Amino acid sequence: MIAPAAKHTRFFFIFAVLFAMMTAFLVPHNAYAQMKGMNNAQLSEVYAEGFSKFTITSTGGIDTTYALFNIMTNSYIEIDSLKLGYHNKYDYKNPTPSYGWDEDWTNVQIGGAKTDASKDFHTNSGNTAGVVTDGVYFSADFTNINTPATRELKAIRIGATSVTGDISATFNSFSGTIDDSNDNTPEYNGHGLNLGTKTITATASKFELSLSIDGYDKGYWVTFTNATVH
Repeated sequence: MIAPAAKHTRFFFIFAVLFAMMTAFLVPHNAYAQMKGMNNAQLSEVYAEGFSKFTITSTGGIDTTYALFNIMTNSYIEIDSLKLGYHNKYDYKNPTPSYGWDEDWTNVQIGGAKTDASKDFHTNSGNTAGVVTDGVYFSADFTNINTPATRELKAIRIGATSVTGDISATFNSFSGTIDDSNDNTPEYNGHGLNLGTKTITATASKFELSLSIDGYDKGYWVTFTNATVH
């Protein structure tokens, strides 16, 4: 469930992210689309430079699709209330949780100032020697990706490899990780954390919103790899 009431927006990035995720789960039940791998001859006829990068990797029985786009966005958004993921599913820190929201943010301000575009919350793009290095990405985890009868979607992730800017809100519930130095030891890590009224300031940080059905990050989960909370 999402309960937004946007007042101002310079670029509708966050809502676009949420809409894309919701669309994936609102396909009619009789819809069917089979993915097929391309052979070398087909791939040799595809050419492009600098805008996107697509990969499929397999690790431990999980097939991960990843699409990276050399896109930069600038955002100033105000949202009265944003809620995601109401459930009582297993929490790795609490095996018998009560019902609650994964994400429950109120009086949300994304970006530093409505009248100053230089303080926008923005993504950073990058391109080195024709290879996309930074931008907006979409990723999904599957099991048995090449077998339609048993293929199963395990997780969806949408985010950006590098963002800079502020997100201010009353974080009644925050599920995710916030690391202040990208050292894999996040200062905030868990489900349903009550951060209070705070500002998250990201500096060239990975930013990701994910929805998973397995693992410690089950449910909706937000990730910052280089951000402070104050």
